[in-house]
Amino acid sequence: MFGYNLGTIIIILVIVLLLFGPRRLPELGESVGKAIRSFKKAHDEGSEPLPREEAKAAPETAATNPQAQAQAKTCPQCQKELTQEFAFCPHCGHKLQA
Repeated sequence: MFGYNLGTIIIILVIVLLLFGPRRLPELGESVGKAIRSFKKAHDEGSEPLPREEAKAAPETAATNPQAQAQAKTCPQCQKELTQEFAFCPHCGHKLQA
C-alpha cells in the first residue's frame, strides 16, 4: 500500500498514536475529513468552465452593472477580488466568513 510494507505502516501508526493520544485521534480524523470535504466542494464548484461567450461578456457586465460590483467580494487577507463563493480564498488560502 503506497509503496510501504506492513512494518513501516505499523511504526507510523504507533508514532501518531504516541504524538496525539487515543483521545485526540477521533477528533483529528473528523477535522481531516471535514477539511477534505470542504476542499472537494470548493474544487467541484469552481471547476465548471465558462463558455467562451459568457467569459468575454462577464467583465463587461460587471463593469456596467453596479449590483454586480456590490456583490463582488474581496479577501480580507490579500485584498484580491473573489468572483465566486468560496470557503477559502483561492489566492492565499485564508478562511472566508459565510
